Amino acid sequence: MFRNIIRTAGVLLLMGSCSKSYLDVNNNNPNQVTTVSPHLLLAGTLNTTASIVTTDFPFLGCYQGYWTIAQGFSDITDYANYNFSTNFGQNIWTDVYGNLGNLAQIEAAAKADTTLVLYGAMAKIIKALNFQILVDVYNNIPYFDASSPLNIYPKYDNADTVYQHLVLTIDTAIAMINGATPGAVQPTGSDDIMFSGNMTSWKQLGNTLKLRMLLHQAGLTAKAAYIQARLADIATEGDGFLAGNAWVNPGYSQNTNQQNPFFSSFGFNSTGGAASNYTSFKANIYTIAFFNNTNDVRIGYDYAPLTGYTGNPPYLYVGAPFGTIGLPSPSSASSIGAYMPATSSTQAGPRVGLLQSDAQSCPLLTATESLFLQAEAAERGWISSDPQTLYQQAITASYAYLLVNNPDSAAGAYYAQPIQNVGWSASTNKLEAIIVQKWAALNGIDLEEVWSDYRRTGFPSDLPPSNSPNAVSKTPPVRLLYPQIEYQTNAANVNAEGSINQFTSKIFWIP
Repeated sequence: MFRNIIRTAGVLLLMGSCSKSYLDVNNNNPNQVTTVSPHLLLAGTLNTTASIVTTDFPFLGCYQGYWTIAQGFSDITDYANYNFSTNFGQNIWTDVYGNLGNLAQIEAAAKADTTLVLYGAMAKIIKALNFQILVDVYNNIPYFDASSPLNIYPKYDNADTVYQHLVLTIDTAIAMINGATPGAVQPTGSDDIMFSGNMTSWKQLGNTLKLRMLLHQAGLTAKAAYIQARLADIATEGDGFLAGNAWVNPGYSQNTNQQNPFFSSFGFNSTGGAASNYTSFKANIYTIAFFNNTNDVRIGYDYAPLTGYTGNPPYLYVGAPFGTIGLPSPSSASSIGAYMPATSSTQAGPRVGLLQSDAQSCPLLTATESLFLQAEAAERGWISSDPQTLYQQAITASYAYLLVNNPDSAAGAYYAQPIQNVGWSASTNKLEAIIVQKWAALNGIDLEEVWSDYRRTGFPSDLPPSNSPNAVSKTPPVRLLYPQIEYQTNAANVNAEGSINQFTSKIFWIP
């Protein structure tokens, strides 16, 4: 399959993933990248995975109540009407499968040279994350056949089966790490641009990914015994869950094609000009109201104050409903992801929040999410930790990620308030509080995971749909359609999946 969805490896892969051109259906050489060093491939696949997580799902920023689209931008019709085609979001499929092709090259190199065992293990864990994204977006996908670069017509595999195999893949990776001999090549910061060769952190990431996949299935009573068995495996393994941020930095800078991909996509280009997404995506009134009603200072870290406002208080944050015709104009609502001092109109000046600098690290999975996953597991009785402590630690980690001043005291003051879904004691539904605060924390950071939470729990329960009078549904889609490229290059197998509807063809773990 990877001969039809393949990406050019090398330095461009490492530093230029924000300029994506991954699809080459005319490439008939499945062995094109075998000469590329697995060290360079590892750095490239990590960078690409972070780019996929942070930049491939802008439509979900609208569906999850964070953003809306300024009038005059073409995306508003597809986004707001929910009436998208097989071309909608196709880059997700091609980006992920292209990345998986390079991960397969690392696995093959490790199989041929046993001293590269740790590289093979790392590739398996990142492969599990990439395939998990595909299942969560498309349900059944090519999996077992897709591992062969010579199979250009892979059959589709059952999504539940894929999820189970991904857990086993992570188990294999952890066993490979634990079984590595002193002669194994040790990764360094130049190729392991996430953990600099800290293999304990890699095992913790693997366990956290397993917990994420198990929680996705929490609404399926038939999976209860399976979930408990896999939780026991995690406990027996003993390394626990991710304690810090799993983020990458291959040497991001302000140079062209070397910026942090989220910053260059949703912030500013290398010359300081605003990226198109910075101009087109604006604050959604839903999240602005949530932050205001809960006295949350993160409003000034996830959004920029309205340009040109000279009132009291000095900063004004304005949102607009998603899908409303004529709203907002590009200048009438706050931009996303940035804090700018009142005297600044460009990227000059101190940066905090989502858009800190060209050189900021790019996350695959944050400590914030890890703690919220653990809080949910504890609240469900899956693990023995205290859910309140984990919940409050997760909120604090969110404040720290955004560089809120004195994050411990600021977060402590926030969650001490007797407000529903903020203060632990004040929240009547603890699970809802956890998911709502996870939603607040992952604004602009991992939109696909937030979408998964909403689809499986229904929280936030008052999330507004599109206001567009032309919307084809009163509720947002639960999945994407299979991409057009599959109907062009793998028609028999994709058509065997039957008629797919973005509203009713559910992901297997949706209750």
